[in-house]
Amino acid sequence: MKYIVIGEPCIDLIHKPDGTVIHSYGGILYSIISLAVLCKPSDVVKPVMNLGEDEYENIIGILKEFPNIKLEGINKVNHPTRKVNLYYTSYKSGLSARFESSSQPTYPLKFEEIVKSGFSSDFDAVDGILINMVSGVDIDLNTMIQIRHTFKNYIHLDIHNLVMKTNPDGTRIHTTLKNWRTWCLCANTVQMNEYEVKSLSQSKKTEYEVIEELLINAEKELEKIFHKDKKVFPEIDLNRINLEGVIITKGVNGVSGYQRKNKEFGGKSFIDLDKHEVSAIENPNLKDTTGCGDVFASAFMLNYSNTRDLIKSLHFANRIASYKTSLEGIRELYKLK
Repeated sequence: MKYIVIGEPCIDLIHKPDGTVIHSYGGILYSIISLAVLCKPSDVVKPVMNLGEDEYENIIGILKEFPNIKLEGINKVNHPTRKVNLYYTSYKSGLSARFESSSQPTYPLKFEEIVKSGFSSDFDAVDGILINMVSGVDIDLNTMIQIRHTFKNYIHLDIHNLVMKTNPDGTRIHTTLKNWRTWCLCANTVQMNEYEVKSLSQSKKTEYEVIEELLINAEKELEKIFHKDKKVFPEIDLNRINLEGVIITKGVNGVSGYQRKNKEFGGKSFIDLDKHEVSAIENPNLKDTTGCGDVFASAFMLNYSNTRDLIKSLHFANRIASYKTSLEGIRELYKLK
């Protein structure tokens, strides 16, 4: 199997309540390394990203420790690696107790860079693409549409910081996402957490309303959503649009997965949402929740690309993400195997 991972690395500065600060590499590195560890040795993981020259040698050195990670898609750029300050009011307790500030992200990837740096000889030989919007500007919407138009296989999108904006002082707050339906519909499965789903849309405020819009209503409005009439976005083959599932991660409250399902009632057939709830797995050895969503994304994509079974993939990713909480930083991810 061949996988491409798109996103941005960063340096996490984790501020604990007792005043100590943990320095750790983070961002997309959690997804890349966990995917490489969980894959078969014969599988290939190719990160495609811009990497600041200040940390280039250090991060390349870490990735070289994993033989199935291929490094040709990593571009060295004249820009400092983004630093993210994570302040936990109750360390180890999850995102609800976290306050973030961030330096400026590096340059967004262009579509041409992704094709060139990926398996350019045969793009469709790639089995899956994980797009994790770690900075929120890892790629832009036009690039997302071009990927969907060109790539016929599986795409998993983690919304992540698409719904965050960075203030001038570096603090980050949740905000709505323009063209949120377009972003989501370019993937086969979409992942977001319980806070992101509430921020995504200006008009759809509940989890159910957002999922219903994506999995049921949007199918009737694809021409409008992709502005085919106005030619606002790049060309896209609407036959490639096939959003199969939406995942909402909820920390200690587990994870919810949604699919469309054909149902019958009173002799009539209709399409409805099918919701699957997976309970959180309590880890008695909890150390660090940072990166759990990124690890969930890689585990889910790996399992789903092989099984196309949403429920099995939810359980697998939930189990792996739970175990990750007993591991601190990216250096211990090799224990996921």
